[in-house]
Amino acid sequence: MQKSGFVVRFVDVVLILLFGFISISSVRATEIELPESTETGAPPPEVEEVVFVSIRTDGTYLVDEERVEIRGARNLFAWVAAEVDAMGDVPVKVRIRASHDTPMRYLVDAARVCDELGVDKTLEVLMSVGG
Repeated sequence: MQKSGFVVRFVDVVLILLFGFISISSVRATEIELPESTETGAPPPEVEEVVFVSIRTDGTYLVDEERVEIRGARNLFAWVAAEVDAMGDVPVKVRIRASHDTPMRYLVDAARVCDELGVDKTLEVLMSVGG
């Protein structure tokens, strides 16, 4: 009981001293002017549209939030070209998704489509879990 009383009194004394120092200190406005930057600000980040292309193990491409099936790289080329044209001046990036057991040739075909159209791409391969 004596220790807790001591702590409360100590806190009281510290607060009284703190408020005393605050009340007697004078806050003056400074005459120093801070420098301002003369350089131009950083440009806003470039907005880009990301298009997802998922690949099934049978080579079927799923686009438009996996609602549309596309068969064959030629049809995928036409779809990606239409998406790029629809975006106009907005840069388009294609994210190609596949599972670990999808044959590599389908990923290569999708990547080749992006290269032929001059579209940036990223590959995302989901690895198997537990074995």
